Amino acid sequence: MILYHGSYSYFEKIDLDKGRKFKDFGQGFYTTKIETQAQQWAKNMSARFGVNLGFVSVYECDENLFKDFKYLKFDKPTEEWAYFIMNNRNPDFTDFDNQINNHKNQFDIVEGPVANDNIAVVLDQFMMNMKSGTALVEALEYKNLNHQISFHTEKGISLLKKVRHYEFK
Repeated sequence: MILYHGSYSYFEKIDLDKGRKFKDFGQGFYTTKIETQAQQWAKNMSARFGVNLGFVSVYECDENLFKDFKYLKFDKPTEEWAYFIMNNRNPDFTDFDNQINNHKNQFDIVEGPVANDNIAVVLDQFMMNMKSGTALVEALEYKNLNHQISFHTEKGISLLKKVRHYEFK
């Protein structure tokens, strides 16, 4: 399979420590099967960091090998997916043993839908019991096609073989 990563800077080697904490699936290296989505990520990150140029890196990855890894996949937005994202995005989360999360990178690879950009408001409403689990899933779900595969360990990123990169404005 071909995967794309959008960024505001060019790099040769993936550095997991550079990934932002408290993302949907935890700190890691995020990719997508959708090239236009990676281009949008590059554009958004470039704007955020005040640079005029973004980069899209293209990787080959053998998804048949995922079975040999600690791999978690969400086929669609579900309550489990919503709780997983909520727990990973919460910097105060501490119930590591009892609730599904990836704060300690126990999963090498996580795949599933992207949560929408209103997540902070939605999660606050849920935490204050203003939304049910079903309403949480509906509120977090993007209405447009989206996808992400995140890699959280050196073992996970060993599957990625960089093919090329290109600049994107």
